[in-house]
Amino acid sequence: MRRLFSISVLAIVLLSSCAGPKEVSETPGELKGPPKPLTSSFKMLSINVAHGLNDKTDVKKFANWVKATGAEVVAIQQIVRATDSKPGFDPYEELRKLLDMRGTFAKARYYQGWDSGNALFCLYPMMQSNGYPLPTSKGKVRRSLSFAVFELGLKSVAFASTDLDEDDSSERMKQVREIFAIQKSMEEYPMIVAGNFGEAMNGKASSQMRERYICANTASESLNGIEQQVYIPMNKKMNVLSAEKVYYKPFNQSGLLVTVEVVQ
Repeated sequence: MRRLFSISVLAIVLLSSCAGPKEVSETPGELKGPPKPLTSSFKMLSINVAHGLNDKTDVKKFANWVKATGAEVVAIQQIVRATDSKPGFDPYEELRKLLDMRGTFAKARYYQGWDSGNALFCLYPMMQSNGYPLPTSKGKVRRSLSFAVFELGLKSVAFASTDLDEDDSSERMKQVREIFAIQKSMEEYPMIVAGNFGEAMNGKASSQMRERYICANTASESLNGIEQQVYIPMNKKMNVLSAEKVYYKPFNQSGLLVTVEVVQ
């Protein structure tokens, strides 16, 4: 009887081994669908130095403060450069060296013998740069936009630093429309616009910006009233992870520190 049972078991094993392959079930936890897109992030600081960098001590203190924020891209307004009438010490160049960043400057006007304007600094390679005048009526303070394209790893991103008219809403509206024209001429690059907009976020010019851009200030109600604003494209390839107001006491100036996520 035992022998008969053993023969029966052996027959069952042999029949099983001769059968076709079994369908293998999906491994638990196996990924389904397309892989998630690659992402990276960077910090951007925008602040008006209000012509306050008057000597190397001023620049050194400010550079140390900027480094402490962890910013990788820095938009500066109302920074000055040396001229023939004021040679030697160059606040823009001195700051660029201390930050150890690439930089570009766009002149807006003369200020007490200096060239005054807007600047961009970045830790990453600079692909191209330019300075654009913004429209101003006769008798008004001239304005400019500093433009640069930086290679951020996943993609090349354009940045702009500007300082709009602080007194006249109609002037600001004209200047914003010119920013749109500049952006359209550089459509191959997503452009982040940062700077002093001369009004709160609910102003006419800022509202016009928000028709085409996402305003980082909306990340917190406490940022709605400040004139420093950062705008990112509405293309779902960038997201604002955080935004906070920062304060530089020596110049009595508030800036905006924004963390932006870039999606491949």
